[in-house]
Amino acid sequence: MVSHDSPAVTMNIRPAYPYAGMPEPKLLRFPPGKTLDEELSTAMKRAEAFGVFYPEGYYQRLLEKYTREGVRYPHILMILGKPRINSHFSYSQVLKGTGRLLDYGCGTGDNVRQLLRDGFSQERITAFDINWASIGLGVDLYRDQEVIRGLFIVSDTFPFGPAEFDMVYSASVFHVIADDGEFANYLAQAWDVLRPGGIFFGSTLGQSGDGVARSPEEWGPPRVMTREQLTGSLTGAGFTRPEIVQKYHVPHYLADNRCVFEFCTKKPV
Repeated sequence: MVSHDSPAVTMNIRPAYPYAGMPEPKLLRFPPGKTLDEELSTAMKRAEAFGVFYPEGYYQRLLEKYTREGVRYPHILMILGKPRINSHFSYSQVLKGTGRLLDYGCGTGDNVRQLLRDGFSQERITAFDINWASIGLGVDLYRDQEVIRGLFIVSDTFPFGPAEFDMVYSASVFHVIADDGEFANYLAQAWDVLRPGGIFFGSTLGQSGDGVARSPEEWGPPRVMTREQLTGSLTGAGFTRPEIVQKYHVPHYLADNRCVFEFCTKKPV
């Protein structure tokens, strides 16, 4: 039986390189109309669709745990069991690749679990985050500690050297980085860790149309870019001009009228 009272994944030890480039999470409230008990129950049902079995009383134990400890990012729970990587426009290319992949800001690990389900070799996947909060939530709901433990690395410094990976994936990270310096560091680390010719792909909340995108709502993300701002950020970090696809974003609250930008770019050879 897996213990769910403490972080369930063993951290790999790697040499530390400067600053991970991601912000420490803050405890946030659920958007209006959303509650912990309902979102936890719904997420567990989605996990059950992937074959997860829950023993009697498990929901209540998790509810008590996260009522006590809180959920760092409520949105993480609201989308758990709905990986985005497999609907990305470059996913078929990724599955055909033979190199190593880094999930930079892996959250609950939904996307690396999808890679495994689709036959991507576990030995070629590394999932990185700066704390255990979301990873532990994923392990609690998927109950797969023994299977997936070796994929995760947690550190508040960036533990990878130059050109270690052929692919870097970033899902729902850009829009949670409020500070411009932190965002620039995040992109710089992604560029540095890629081998020349490697791809950087992912998704972020965006705003269609022109102008400067802002996110003043309490429940909204702090960085919502237009297509032009996203392109400028990626090319400014040294990547080639990205391919960007705009997709519909399912709103989580009344004022949420964002879109999703999927992007794919390369580190020049």
